[in-house]
Amino acid sequence: MTFCKKIIAFVTIFYVSQIVSQQETYKIFNTENGLSNTNIIKITQDNIGYLWLGTDSGLIRFDGDDFTKVNSKKVTSLLFNNKKLLIGTTKGLIVKEGNQEVFYESKKVFNVLIKDTDVFVATNQGICHLKNKKILPIQINTKLDFSIIYDIVYANNSFFIASNNGLYQIDDLIQPKKITLLTIDVFVDLEIDGEKLLAASNNKVICLNDNKIQPIKTIQSISNISIIENELWVSSNNNGIEIFSLPDFKFLQKINKYNTLKTDHINYVFNDNQNTKWIGTNQGLYQQKKYNINNRNSKPNLHLESVKVNFKEVNYLSKENINLNLSSNENSISIVYKTVNLLKPKNILYRYKINNTFSNWSKNNSLQLANLDYGSYTLELQSKNDGVKSDIKKINYTINTPFYYNVYFIISAFILFVFISYVLVDLNIKSIKKKNSKKLNELELKNSLLTLKQKALQLQMNPHFIFNVLNGIKALGNSGKTKELNNSINHFSSLLRSILNNSMKDKITLKEEIEALKNYLELEQKMSSKKISYSIKTSLNNIDAEEILVPTMLIQPFAENAIHHAFINKEFGKIVISFTIKKNILYCSIKDDGIGFNTSVNNKKETNHKSAALKITKERINNIYKYSDFNISEVKEGDIITGTNVSFKIPLETDF
Repeated sequence: MTFCKKIIAFVTIFYVSQIVSQQETYKIFNTENGLSNTNIIKITQDNIGYLWLGTDSGLIRFDGDDFTKVNSKKVTSLLFNNKKLLIGTTKGLIVKEGNQEVFYESKKVFNVLIKDTDVFVATNQGICHLKNKKILPIQINTKLDFSIIYDIVYANNSFFIASNNGLYQIDDLIQPKKITLLTIDVFVDLEIDGEKLLAASNNKVICLNDNKIQPIKTIQSISNISIIENELWVSSNNNGIEIFSLPDFKFLQKINKYNTLKTDHINYVFNDNQNTKWIGTNQGLYQQKKYNINNRNSKPNLHLESVKVNFKEVNYLSKENINLNLSSNENSISIVYKTVNLLKPKNILYRYKINNTFSNWSKNNSLQLANLDYGSYTLELQSKNDGVKSDIKKINYTINTPFYYNVYFIISAFILFVFISYVLVDLNIKSIKKKNSKKLNELELKNSLLTLKQKALQLQMNPHFIFNVLNGIKALGNSGKTKELNNSINHFSSLLRSILNNSMKDKITLKEEIEALKNYLELEQKMSSKKISYSIKTSLNNIDAEEILVPTMLIQPFAENAIHHAFINKEFGKIVISFTIKKNILYCSIKDDGIGFNTSVNNKKETNHKSAALKITKERINNIYKYSDFNISEVKEGDIITGTNVSFKIPLETDF
């Protein structure tokens, strides 16, 4: 007896626990908690977990916490297949993949069937085929081509069509060979249960099995049938929901405004991936949850919603883990990632890791990476819900090295730099050469003018000197001094010959210059009323005077100036001319013992005499050698002026 009581107690506790664990609760979503339209016509779910709601004023996306309106077109059907959401509207079909949408115009769409690669569309004017980016009508027969097609399914190698003119079975939609009318009625919805076909008309559900039709008693004004966990849920427009067990079709439960809901107008029932029922009504969306103490949280799925590079969307939908190869200027990446849990949306946390350490868990599900350096990176993303972590989602991206760091660019830039430098240097050299050439031409012109002036002076021998020489020769002839006469004539002729010959030359030997000086000074001694003596000294470092080149008539103007201006008021005068070579420089000196340079200059001012030959010769010397150190100085003994010394230097030039 005691044992039986224990058994009864155990069974009672187990039964009660099962009832408690399977307790159902309902939550309604309407305008009070964010739903913009409460007339929910169709419901589906995508691979991310979003719930998509079709209403008579547009498409709405729900993540368990927030409702987001996607468009404003009236939705007549919803189907999610292979990462694409197919949205039927009153004017055609929208195919949405990620953030991209394509609209195909057609008649009002009631349902869509995807068979292999073919997309068939049930419209209010027959069946259509989506082909070559157009929705084109399929010609089956005159009855179906103009019928309202509410639903199409494929089962047991046949297509089943629910229309306002009956339930049809067709072997092929493109090229039909066998068309069978199974029963006449207005059929609005179809479901497949194994090898059985369930078809709903306005007031009944039939089961087609082995070509046998079995009617199932049910409610009136059926809007939708759904197979959920071996149960058949039958929704109606004015009688709520009736639930039957499968496969025996036993009545289990009725859900209506008298026991659970606030309305009996049910449009659609959908079971999501967390085994939660969603009931679309004309007064909002109901969520039916079952609390099972034996259930644990499933592993959350993390999905990439958006990947943008430099604010442009990247097509990543076909890739589980993304590998991005970016140019050097594509260095700004923005990522939005999401885990959807319709039951516990507020419990989801996220974190990320770039190459090394994970960030802290947070509710932030977006990441902005701006001004990234070039190189390779691995971004890891992860979510968790109540401690259960998702798999890690990886994004590998490489930002290529900027072109200006490329070795070929560096080499090219270096070559270009060298070339530009060469061109600039060449242009600069040419400019300098042009300036130097211009300056050289100017100097050459100046030298030419000086040379011409010098030659003109050479040819313009002092007329007074010539007159005196000729008178002296005449006097010697009259006095019968034949020997002195011959010497004077020889000196004069040699001087004239040297002047004429050397006037055509720029340079003569030092020997020729000394001989011309001797002839000139000999004649001045004979013709002058004063007694003048001279000496010519050379210190040439064993270089023959015949090998040294000097400008023509370089010394004579200074000797002439000394004879005619240095010995005024003096009966005796002495001139010493010296040539010395030191370190490839020829030093020249003309020294007299006259009245001094300054006194002679003052005398010239009083007589208005100007020595052009002296000025030109000085300019010639300065042009020959810019470091000539031309100098005219007075020789003194104490405070007494004892003469004048003219000195200068020119570069040593030889003919060997």
